[in-house]
This record gives sequence, C-alpha cells and structure tokens, in this order.
Amino acid sequence: MLSSLLLTCVARCTSPISYLQLRFWRDYVHEESSLMDSYTTKHAKQLAERNVKSFFYKTPPEEIITPSNKDWEKISSLYTFSTNDNYYSTLHRVMEDCQEADNGMIRLTSVKSNDSGGRAPAVLSFVDDGSV
Repeated sequence: MLSSLLLTCVARCTSPISYLQLRFWRDYVHEESSLMDSYTTKHAKQLAERNVKSFFYKTPPEEIITPSNKDWEKISSLYTFSTNDNYYSTLHRVMEDCQEADNGMIRLTSVKSNDSGGRAPAVLSFVDDGSV
C-alpha cells in the first residue's frame, strides 16, 4: 500500500498536468456525464410520449430529431488521452472535430489545448477507467 501511495505521489509530482487542470478535467467529465443523462432521459420521454399519443389518437407522429446510430457510435467509443489533441472527452472531440454539421453550419474548434508532448501522463488514469 505504501508503494502504491509513493508511485501515485511521484506520478502526480512529475506530471505535466497541473492540479487545477486535472480538477477542471474531472469536473468537466462529471458535468458532461450528468448533462448527458439528463438530456437522454428528457429526449427519451419526449419520444415515448410522441409514440403513445400517436398510437392512441391515431395521428401521424410529430417529427423529433434524434441522433443517428453513426453519431451515437462516434461518441460511444472509449476516450483515450492524447497530448496532440487535448480534448476532455469523446463527445468533446467529436463536437470540436466536426467541421461541417448536417445543417450546413461550419463549426470551428474552440477549447482545444495547443500543448503537444509525449504519451499520456499516469495521473490521467481516470480518463480511461470507464467512468467517462
């Protein structure tokens, strides 16, 4: 247990990522996850209500825009940290890399770090542990 504590301390002390940046990153991941849960619950409820109303009232269903399977697959992949493209999550990477949306609007990159370096620091292990 002592060696584990020592390794954690050394990894954090030698990390190029500051404590505040790491804290921001964890907060971002938590907020994104909470918002995603909230939005998916709300959207699923709207879709279910639309289908039930359409069934009982025998009316054509109103249009509700839902992301395609391809879009869901893009944001569902495991996010791995890269010092070349510092995004905070898979969703962040997909949205920032999206140059031209389906509606024809051009999206420019906004909050991407310009830092470049070697491999991912050990202190960022929380990114790949499945909690993202």
